[in-house]
Amino acid sequence: MAEGGETKANQLINKFVISLTEGKILGFVNDINVEVEGDQFYFILKMKEVENLVKAQGMFSSEKKLKIRPDDIVNVGPDVIILGNGKVPPLREIERLAQIADEYNNLVRELEAKERLIEKLKEENYALTKQLEELQHELRKLQIMKDDFEHLKEQLVRQEGQLEMAKEYIRLLEGLRHDIDKIKEDVDRLLQTQLEEVVRGIINDELNARGLKKTGLI
Repeated sequence: MAEGGETKANQLINKFVISLTEGKILGFVNDINVEVEGDQFYFILKMKEVENLVKAQGMFSSEKKLKIRPDDIVNVGPDVIILGNGKVPPLREIERLAQIADEYNNLVRELEAKERLIEKLKEENYALTKQLEELQHELRKLQIMKDDFEHLKEQLVRQEGQLEMAKEYIRLLEGLRHDIDKIKEDVDRLLQTQLEEVVRGIINDELNARGLKKTGLI
């Protein structure tokens, strides 16, 4: 582990050290040692502090040592070492978080698009529901019309039957009237004959009473 620590330590020489938690340049590493304590190893950074950097007149001053754990290192670039003192995740984790954020934003956009689609589908569903209600109303009206038509049809069938019965009754009455007219003619003829016979009888009786001959009407 010490050998691996030394190999990594060699990558930290001749670089500026920047603390993210303090927000400043801590110094310039010119040497480094590795210490091992139990199963944990540390880097001892020997570096020169930088003064007057704000005035663009940076210069190195006294040297100091800084003991750090490998976990304190956020990233190592070609010119700087970024420290987080265990409070800032490594850069790869930051990049992963950025990737997760992008994925989250994409999911949010997709969710918003789906919500818009859902709203559109809701509107279409509402319109279709209204159309369905109107069609159901029309269907009920048609069903009522159909029932009325069937009832009217039954009435017409009954009326047709009644009409046939009326026609048959009229034909029967026509036959009866013909029979009645014939009977009337027979009665009238019979009455006429009987009347003539009665009149002749009366006349003949009157003539006989007077001693006259009978009428030739007999």
